[in-house]
Amino acid sequence: MKFNLNLENINYIKIIYTDSDNVGHYAKAAIKRLGEKEIYACMKYEKELKVPAPQEVSISFACENALYTAKTTLKFVENQDPYVFFTLKTPDEIEYQQNREYFRVRIDEEAILSFPGTVIPCKIYDISANGVRLKLDKSIQIPEIVMIDILFSPKEVKTKAKFIRTDNEDGIIKASFTFIDIPEASRDIISQKCIQKQLSDKRKTFM
Repeated sequence: MKFNLNLENINYIKIIYTDSDNVGHYAKAAIKRLGEKEIYACMKYEKELKVPAPQEVSISFACENALYTAKTTLKFVENQDPYVFFTLKTPDEIEYQQNREYFRVRIDEEAILSFPGTVIPCKIYDISANGVRLKLDKSIQIPEIVMIDILFSPKEVKTKAKFIRTDNEDGIIKASFTFIDIPEASRDIISQKCIQKQLSDKRKTFM
């Protein structure tokens, strides 16, 4: 569909880009100016971003009741503490994503599931910034509220989660959970890992 969003529609954007080592990252930014040809956005400065530009990027527009994605060009990145500024080409077309901001990826990482009287080391089957499915060795009784330690390196994520259900598919027991009150910093760590895994899978597909 044609790009028809205006500044009042958009809560924030996410720019998925690659650094000089071809590693995927994303920046969550606020739009400061939206024109027919360019988008000007910024985010809080945490460290200097060394981003090759121009480069083709994916961009997500998080609106109140929908999510839209597009491909566009990141034209320029400027580091000016306390902000980082992004200049992007306004895309011609956008795609509606049914309000699903966080995509799910298969990822082989360790996790620890715990609840009163029980601690279970396990593997992640798949994950998004909203929830996770864990592989279990056997079916067990799981209470509604648990703690999950996601053992990412170098930053682990520890969060409270709500148990949804257990499935047995092709002999693999998978327990599904939704994160509860997860800090935005932890959600960002998971999103970053998901983006890196998605880009890595795409590169393998074309090799």
